Amino acid sequence: MKLRTLRTSASVLATLALASLAVAQNQALSVSTPQLGGYIEIPASNQLAPAKFTFEAWVTYDDSTLPSGWVYPTIGRKNFVQGVAEWFLRVDANNNGGRVLRLWINGTSGVVNTSWAFGAGQLLPWTHIAATYDGSFARLYVNGAQVAQSTGTGPIVPLGAATHIGAGDTAPGSANERWNGLIDEVRIWSVARTAQEIASGMNQQILVAPNLIASYALNGNAQDASGNNVHGNLISNPVFVTINSPAGPNSYCTSGTSTNACNASISANANPNVVHSSPCLVTVSGVEGQKTGIIFYGLTALPQPWCTSGGSSFLCVKPPTQRTQVQASGGTAGQCDGAYTLDWSAFHLANPGALGAPWTVGSKAFVQGWFRDPPACKTTNLSNAVELTYMP
Repeated sequence: MKLRTLRTSASVLATLALASLAVAQNQALSVSTPQLGGYIEIPASNQLAPAKFTFEAWVTYDDSTLPSGWVYPTIGRKNFVQGVAEWFLRVDANNNGGRVLRLWINGTSGVVNTSWAFGAGQLLPWTHIAATYDGSFARLYVNGAQVAQSTGTGPIVPLGAATHIGAGDTAPGSANERWNGLIDEVRIWSVARTAQEIASGMNQQILVAPNLIASYALNGNAQDASGNNVHGNLISNPVFVTINSPAGPNSYCTSGTSTNACNASISANANPNVVHSSPCLVTVSGVEGQKTGIIFYGLTALPQPWCTSGGSSFLCVKPPTQRTQVQASGGTAGQCDGAYTLDWSAFHLANPGALGAPWTVGSKAFVQGWFRDPPACKTTNLSNAVELTYMP
């Protein structure tokens, strides 16, 4: 296999939109309650008030630095007119530093409140919060586990108003509803996701998926990556900070479909650090059984069709590339139960002169799996790819 010299014609470049490329910058929205920090405003859209919905985000929250007065730090709110809303998710700090996370729903037959009390400093580390509503029940989840539930009152009442992320009511004279911490990976769905779906997806950067209305990576902007164009605007000069994304490394591009209808999928459990002392395990699953293959990487993402005609794989990594050791996928011939793994840190400790060295904070590696598939074009197939970002 030669990965170093694949040229791209103009006609091939025209097809690149078929590959879903998402290059994460690993940033988060930083909002300050005391300083009335900037936030995101999404123009009026009934898409964000479906009959059933899920709102989820990674957050940090500092309950020790709130200002005096009435305070309701808000993660997200649809319709921010005082006393009116379609839904909101906020902390009821009140005027006494309260620590109650509350989901509020405007249902067709009345208001629904679902609350969860938390301890001092409990949300200071990165925490995944999800709120769901299906008309019958409202539920709150923290780090994938359900913590509260209330009976519903029918579908959400759409009022056609704008939505805020990082703030609630911002009108002069209203209570302070700015968030007080970081917000990242905000996603809004048109279904009430199950506990299993929330837990399995919270550590992934999901940009495009069925029933996903909007996905905000908050990498220095308010762009919706879902393809539904539910873009937001930056209000009051919001601050974005570089982080080690709590959602982990970002998968991108499109995997090919093999002869036996397998779609190999690559992932990594964490981003590496510059001295390769932290665990970073890359896994390619869903490979055809009993096939040899490798995991390889480059320093730039540039998806392009693997074959000039036929086949469905994309080369998602721009040459030059670095190959790792040849592996056997194991599993059962003809099935999709094979896999490859790579201990990223161990590989680079053993190969200090490998492509990309010396690594620095913010350096990126784009990693992909390749395996033998004799009936396919070029007798091979490829997984999708994963982007790794080096941390301190």
